[in-house]
Amino acid sequence: MRTIFIIISIIAAGNLSAQTLYDYLKIAAENNPGIRAKQTEFQAALQKLPQSKALPDPTVNASFFLGHMILPEGNQLGSISAMQMFPWFGTLKAMENEAARMAEVKLQAVMVAQNELFFKVKNTWYPLFELEEQTRIQQENLRVLETDKELATIKFQHGQAPMVDAIRADIMIDEVKTEIALLELKRRPLEVAFNRLLDRDDSLPVSISGSLPEPVAGAIASGGSLIANNPVLAVFDKQIQAVAAEQAVAETMRKPMIGAGIQYMPLVKRKGGGEHDVPPNTGADMVMPMFSVTIPIWKKKYNAAVEERRLMQVMFADMKRDMANDLAAMYEMTIYELEKMAQMVELLNLQMVKTQQAIDLMLAAYSNAGQDFEEILRLQQQLFRYRMEKISAQTEYQLMLVKLDYLTGKMN
Repeated sequence: MRTIFIIISIIAAGNLSAQTLYDYLKIAAENNPGIRAKQTEFQAALQKLPQSKALPDPTVNASFFLGHMILPEGNQLGSISAMQMFPWFGTLKAMENEAARMAEVKLQAVMVAQNELFFKVKNTWYPLFELEEQTRIQQENLRVLETDKELATIKFQHGQAPMVDAIRADIMIDEVKTEIALLELKRRPLEVAFNRLLDRDDSLPVSISGSLPEPVAGAIASGGSLIANNPVLAVFDKQIQAVAAEQAVAETMRKPMIGAGIQYMPLVKRKGGGEHDVPPNTGADMVMPMFSVTIPIWKKKYNAAVEERRLMQVMFADMKRDMANDLAAMYEMTIYELEKMAQMVELLNLQMVKTQQAIDLMLAAYSNAGQDFEEILRLQQQLFRYRMEKISAQTEYQLMLVKLDYLTGKMN
């Protein structure tokens, strides 16, 4: 049993470490309560469809006389009637179309929420990736400094270098250890924020896999037309369609409603004679078909309702154009940031190559003469700073790509 438990644990750990950003996005789409709320809102909107195409409820009226009413056919006890109103031809179809268009607005809102969720997940995942790489670089820096300290100590023992060289290396070792500890402290809040987006337990570890690609200057061309795929813009289109459907319904309100019904009046047979000298009768019950029609004579309110919907369509069209302008401006600024980060990485690559060459030359000289150890330490730390800056620039480049995906509605 112990062996089986160990095997299961290894498999579970393997599955956890194999999780990629795409896997996390899938989990977020399935678990996030905000997405579920939007989906439920859409399902609720669909329930409007059977409501919209239903006829108005029929009305039933019943009455009775405390004292019977004397009629030629008999004494009337009361009456009962039923009436069903029918909207004008095409009204129910227009109302059903309106409900369907409103449901489409809610469905598009799900896409907007999912696009925003993926943007947040990626924006939280890449800083975790950066933290992982920075920790690895600092641990490598620590190993190099420990080697430098050992080398300086050996040189001191042979009388080829002062003891201060080893002390300088020791001071830097303490600084790097502190930086590694601070990076580890930073991991906890980032993982909590990430797990919250996935609606998972805060203590679950986040698997970081893969590597950051090397940015290439000019790889992403300007293409503001791609923002047409942003789901927010599609929401405005759906809202315009929904308001147009409302306008069609408002148009039908100018038409009359037709009612059809029936009235039944029970009569009691009378024998005749009596104090009122009322003649006898057959006492046959009466059935009376009925017809009614509404007369929409107050045209101003119906005209105002139609005009209201027309103006709302103009409003949503202007809002869409304003949003498209904002998205286009953000798209171009993001392209600039991408190009800046790509060129920054190219510069850092060049600086790292030259710095490494200088370190190699000075280490060779130090091994022979035991001089300029402080400069070696400075250049080594400069090299590691370049590496840290490169990881930050690569991360920023990926975050800019994430922003482009958000602006263009690319959800993957």
